[in-house]
Amino acid sequence: MRERKLRDIESGEYKKAIKKLGEAVMDDPALLERLDATPSKSDFIDLYCNLAKERDLSFSKSDLLIAVQEQKQGKDGIIPTIVLRMIADRF
Repeated sequence: MRERKLRDIESGEYKKAIKKLGEAVMDDPALLERLDATPSKSDFIDLYCNLAKERDLSFSKSDLLIAVQEQKQGKDGIIPTIVLRMIADRF
């Protein structure tokens, strides 16, 4: 039970970070353009994670992929729709 609680807390933290980055991206058209210009899935993921690090936000590539899959299944809408569309175009 204790393991599950820790996992839930950690999960909540990375989701908060992903959501904060999504809000920052939506507030900055230049960042949206940079993301949209990425040619591949790996470039997109690398850039998204680097943008997070630049803002002292912490989540892994795996965390981002989990969030994408969950959102595709209708759970936790933490990634802005426009960003999710960009991701879907590359996956």
